Formats: sequence, structure tokens, C-alpha cells
Amino acid sequence: MARITICIATCNRPQGLRRTLESIAALDTRHSIEVLVADNDADRQEGIGIVERLASQSYRWPIKAMLVAERGIPLVRNALVAEAIARPGISHVAMLDDDEAASPNWIDAMVDAAERWNADVVGGAVVREMDSHLAPWAARHPLLQAKRRGTSGPVALVDSTANVLIAASALRQMGERPFDDRMALTGGSDKQLFSRMARKGFRFAWAEDALVTELIPASRVTAKWLLMRGYRLGMTDMMVERFHKGRLRTLLAEAPRIAAGFLVGTLGAAATLDRGKRVVRLGKLYRAAGKIAGIAGLQYEEYRKVHGA
Repeated sequence: MARITICIATCNRPQGLRRTLESIAALDTRHSIEVLVADNDADRQEGIGIVERLASQSYRWPIKAMLVAERGIPLVRNALVAEAIARPGISHVAMLDDDEAASPNWIDAMVDAAERWNADVVGGAVVREMDSHLAPWAARHPLLQAKRRGTSGPVALVDSTANVLIAASALRQMGERPFDDRMALTGGSDKQLFSRMARKGFRFAWAEDALVTELIPASRVTAKWLLMRGYRLGMTDMMVERFHKGRLRTLLAEAPRIAAGFLVGTLGAAATLDRGKRVVRLGKLYRAAGKIAGIAGLQYEEYRKVHGA
């Protein structure tokens, strides 16, 4: 039996956090579970309030809330990890976002994959649920599709903490602050950590049946948000590459893809009247521009604004 601490970072999403915690309470599992929530809103502390109310109502699992006053996703993740791996007997740390809900067999599917493929890190599938009507032009956009691989098994890399299980022993080897605080509001600190772990020889696997559902708010189903998300992904990908390879090697490796992104994003977008296709093609331009920004050391802080409730 595994002993798992499920870690959730939250900021200004009390409704989403309650949904996440209710899904964890409904898990069908044979493992020992504890839940740890870190609230990154020093003013309202709504996440702490949700945890306290659920705890007073005899929440199913041991649950604790903590405050991380300084804003920044990696700062919160580092606080969660430090608290979790200090607990005696812990075998794994699992992470979910505060806009996600776990399926009943989620945690057992993750542990089963870790044991079957002797993996230090296991990622799982994420499907999307819209909180409002989805316009036909947006329904085809890649960023709004489910994150699935079609099958379970060993993989080269898991790049997100949105649905992940990590061996506590592996986290202890990644230093006191495994997530890079310099990426406080840009995103990408999870991919950077996992890329570092891959270079150290840790093993990764994918559990297609470890399903969680992400709730997408209407504010993220706009052309502007989708384009800027592409920009941010390009930027943070290059921040990670620069960390490992340096600026010049990263630029030389990415130059052909950046050029192709500008070509498709300009000529391709101009060649269609279909709004959905145009936004997707423009997204390649934005992603290429984001890559240039990341190589140059410029930062776009996408996570300064919180979407959802």
C-alpha cells in the first residue's frame, strides 16, 4: 500500500478547489491518502476557508491548509513538496490543479502505472469540460482538446503537474527547492523540473486511465487567450531549453522551427476565411514570437491573472 500526499496549489478559485476536494473525497482507493492545500492569496485566503469548512464537516481524508503569501506557482509547489516529503513514511506526492476533478480510480491507476513500469514520475490524462457554450470555431483548437496519449506505458517525459504522481525519494534528490522560483508567474517550472529529472535518469510513465477533468472558464475560450497561451508556451519552452543548453545553442536548434512558425502564421492565416483555422495558424506565429522572447530572456507573466472561480 502506497502512502500518498495529494498536493493542491490554489489562488482565488474557491469553487474550483471545493470541486477538486470533493472528487478526492470520492476516490475508490486501497492506498493511504492525505491532502495538503497551499493558498497563494494572502488577502482573501479563500482556499484556507474551504479546507477549514470541509475539515469541520468530517472530510474523508486527513487534510491541512497552509498559506504561501508571496505570489508564484513554483513558490507554492516548493512549499507543498517540502511539507509533503517531510512526513514520515510518505512514498509519493500527487499533484492536481484547483480547476480539476479526479475520477474515482485516479490515484490507484497512477500507483499501478508507477509499480508496473518502475516509474519515478507518472502523468495522467486530462479531459476538458467547458463552463459555457463553446463556439464552433474554438471547438477544434488544439489547446482545448483532451490531453491524452491513447495508451499507457513508459514515456520519455511528463511535462506538467496538472495530473502527476512523483516518488518522494526522487523529489528528495532534486534539492530543497525543486521548482524554479524564477518562473514565478510565467509557468513552465514543472516542465523544467521534469526535464532535469529526465537528465538525471529518473523514469517516466503515462497512465491513460488515471483521468481528471479540467473545467475551462469562458475567459479562456477567446482568440486572445488562445494566442497568448501559445506565446507563453513558446516562451517557457525556450526558458527550459536555455537552462540546459544556453542561449546560443538553443537559438541555433530552434531557428528553423521559429522561421516555419512565422511563415505558417502569416501566410497561412491570411490564406483562410475559417476563423478556427486562422486562430490556429496565428497561434504558430505567436508561439514562434514567444520562443524568441524566451531565448532573449523576456518574460510574459500569464499567471498574474487568475481565470475561473
